[in-house]
Amino acid sequence: MLSSIEKQLTRLGDVQRQHEDQLSELVDRAQSGSPAGGTDDGPPARRIARHGSPAWLDEAKLSGLGFDLTALKNDKEHYRRKGRLLTREVVLVLEYNGDAYRQALSSAQDKVSQFREKLAKSPDDEDRAKKLEHYEKWLTRLKVSQTRLYVVDAGFDKQALAEKYADGNKYLFMRGDIGLRWNDGAVTGQIRRVHVRQVHVPLPYSKQLAELAQGRRFNAHNKDPIPPRYRVRLNFGKRLEPWVAAVAPVADGNQGQ
Repeated sequence: MLSSIEKQLTRLGDVQRQHEDQLSELVDRAQSGSPAGGTDDGPPARRIARHGSPAWLDEAKLSGLGFDLTALKNDKEHYRRKGRLLTREVVLVLEYNGDAYRQALSSAQDKVSQFREKLAKSPDDEDRAKKLEHYEKWLTRLKVSQTRLYVVDAGFDKQALAEKYADGNKYLFMRGDIGLRWNDGAVTGQIRRVHVRQVHVPLPYSKQLAELAQGRRFNAHNKDPIPPRYRVRLNFGKRLEPWVAAVAPVADGNQGQ
């Protein structure tokens, strides 16, 4: 088994889809995370894909998903007690190597440039030097090993979403939960989880994956980012259940794709 599909599906791959079943190719990469803070000097934030609050999940979207925000705002104390119990099961749209990834990459590049400029003005500022080092490492990880698969939309109608996001090279769909949280006095949306937790890996693919991984697992605390080593082809059934259909090594020249 590939344990914790929440982590596996926030690793990236080329996404290809056919009509009735989704057909996806995922390149082995690290789970999602982001150091983007609320201010220029802000601390690292939570992982995006598992517990994120993306900008598109605004009040209009939440209302469209059936959340009664007016009632919650009129009864803040009730929300604070019960808010985490309010969730909706939805179909999540995951985009590969698209605008969401490029925005994350651009944000990281901007952070590096900002801290380089600040450090040039105050070369003895150890705190900013550490933050610059942090963002430089994060930028390298984004380019080499971090996720390029981002949740970009959600809804109830799988067919409607499939028609809207028809490019099979960019999008795949998974069932998941969207919930609410209290953030700085406001109700915000949150991607709680992806429902599928494991992917079945039949022989001989499990043995092949073990050989290609060479005992090295992705981890946020790895000193150096690990370039992709293999490409996994997943079949997705009508109920959006995935299973491994093929495994192939990634050539060195294609690791960034």
